[in-house]
Amino acid sequence: MKTQIILVTFICSLSFSLYAQHRIEDNIVGSSISIQSEVLNDERKIQIFLPDEYDDSDKEYPVLYILDGQRYFLHGVSLHKSLVGFRETPEFIVVGISGNPTDRNRLYSVESQSLRKYLKDEVTTFVDTQYRTSNERIIFGWAYGGGFVVETMITEPDLFDTYIAASPFPLAEKNTSLSKLLHENTEFNKLLFFTSGTNEGVVTEGTTELSSLLTDEAPKTMSWEFKELEGEEHRSTPFTTLYHGLKKHFSYYPELQFNNLDAFSEAGGLDHVYDYYQKRALKYGFPEELSDWTMFSLTRNAIRAEDFEQFNYLVNEFEKTGYINRLRVTRSSLIAQFYLENEQYDIAIELFKLIAESHPNSERPLIGLGDTHSKLGQVKKADMFYNKAEEVSQRNSN
Repeated sequence: MKTQIILVTFICSLSFSLYAQHRIEDNIVGSSISIQSEVLNDERKIQIFLPDEYDDSDKEYPVLYILDGQRYFLHGVSLHKSLVGFRETPEFIVVGISGNPTDRNRLYSVESQSLRKYLKDEVTTFVDTQYRTSNERIIFGWAYGGGFVVETMITEPDLFDTYIAASPFPLAEKNTSLSKLLHENTEFNKLLFFTSGTNEGVVTEGTTELSSLLTDEAPKTMSWEFKELEGEEHRSTPFTTLYHGLKKHFSYYPELQFNNLDAFSEAGGLDHVYDYYQKRALKYGFPEELSDWTMFSLTRNAIRAEDFEQFNYLVNEFEKTGYINRLRVTRSSLIAQFYLENEQYDIAIELFKLIAESHPNSERPLIGLGDTHSKLGQVKKADMFYNKAEEVSQRNSN
């Protein structure tokens, strides 16, 4: 009996000790702020997420406004973390505009004018007053909220710069109003990104009609894109839509890359690439010169396609910038290796030597030199470089 008591006491003591080693903290995302709205005659909540560097900088930030913030605010924050982490977008402020289920659809439709006034006079004014915001605003909404986004673009176009609408509904009257607007304003220059699933019934019908209208009537100054979301249902479209909409808005921010040579050619080849970097520099202040990543990724696409002619053309075009010498040893060696594989031995030797000089602690270019001289039948030289590679490898392991 005493043994059992001692054992139970020991287990309880061990459990308490293990528990005591764990510290639990609340996971807080942003701030929740209550606004006593004079426009809506009600207390409303908004959620604010500030970028990680906000407190340590004096920068002004774009603002993403998310309707139905009680559902999608956290998704917006998650996208911010991911897009910024992968250098797809700059940092931006996320504002969730929470609604009440009882009046949601009414505010998005028959009382949309009041909701728009609330956004203009109270929400955006509060955010611009309390935080360092730029003049760049984006709004996102889904379903009836998406319909409200389209309507706002038509009736109050200067309130936001980009309008992102997932499964917007209803659109029939809005399409008619938009057609009238585009005929009256031939220099309309807002960005509209909208989507629907392929099987959303009247929602799909409305977005298809809107797409056709814009194809026929949108001026060249207007930027727009319609994306049909294969396999998505009505409730899932907002998550995909916000991601692609943000990518569209910040389309000139990331370093340019293509999945393959065909995509590169279809986009317009190097003319498109140089034009992209000029626009990127103008919008975000980046250098006009192509980034090393863009030049390498294009070169790698040619290697993967085993297109030596395109590969050689790109290397010669880019080499005047000295990019090969700035690449990681594995990447620069890949370029030298492709010259070797295509029996361009003199160029391969020149590049491998250049890489070896820049990376004296890497055996990779030394092995490349050994392989190249071996192909030329120069056994002694090949062995010399293989031995040097072995010495570097041993030195690194020690």
